[in-house]
Amino acid sequence: MQLENLINERYSSFSEGELAIAGYILKNKEIIHQLSINQLASKSLTSKSSVLRFAQKLGFSGFTELKNFMKWGNYFSQNPDVKSNLGEQIVKSVTNTVEILKNQSLHEIFQTIENSEHIYIIGTGWAQQNQASEMQRMFLGIGKEMQVLPFGHTSLYQIMIERMCEKDLLIVFSGSGNNPVLKEALTTPILKNVKILGITANANNWLMDHSTFSLYANIDSPTTLTSIYSLYSPIHVIIEMLVYSYVEYLNGK
Repeated sequence: MQLENLINERYSSFSEGELAIAGYILKNKEIIHQLSINQLASKSLTSKSSVLRFAQKLGFSGFTELKNFMKWGNYFSQNPDVKSNLGEQIVKSVTNTVEILKNQSLHEIFQTIENSEHIYIIGTGWAQQNQASEMQRMFLGIGKEMQVLPFGHTSLYQIMIERMCEKDLLIVFSGSGNNPVLKEALTTPILKNVKILGITANANNWLMDHSTFSLYANIDSPTTLTSIYSLYSPIHVIIEMLVYSYVEYLNGK
């Protein structure tokens, strides 16, 4: 999705300061990836916290993720041949991820999904929120309800984590698994022994170390470029295999 579309979708919810940030970014798209968060705040006559809220309102985990999104959008427009190499990397990543899942026992995950009183899903960024919604949609199609929660310092998220208990399951989608905001957001669920299924783009990260269960995409030769544009495909494979294998688990009981 293009940045203009993201801004248009959320335009009515922007504050005066966020409108100023949006205006500056749209007029200076080519240089935004070169600016620090403080520089953008200064140039748009706003504040660092306003820029951070603006990025999160667009669905990004922070300003860095927004900058990367814009950086590679410009790069592709100037270097269209790169897309062919990216396609090869996506195929390798999907193949590697499928092989990992085939050799991993998912039985305990399926038991937890079946027996949990409530199942919640969060995504730490724009792509991860889409993945969370996709998982919710696919499981709903087989009659299993899951609730997608807004990630971050929102009143709804705070209310829901206070209600969570050890009989619940929290599914977390994160690109790196090392998001500082994620660590803070999971403090309460971890202390309350809520079961956590972490789904990330690599095997070695904070989320994997603090999850009850973990699944990860095997990204071939990961780069900043692949982390932005190719992760959705292998993560989507994880979602589909999890759903379809869960159906087989239920039918085999």
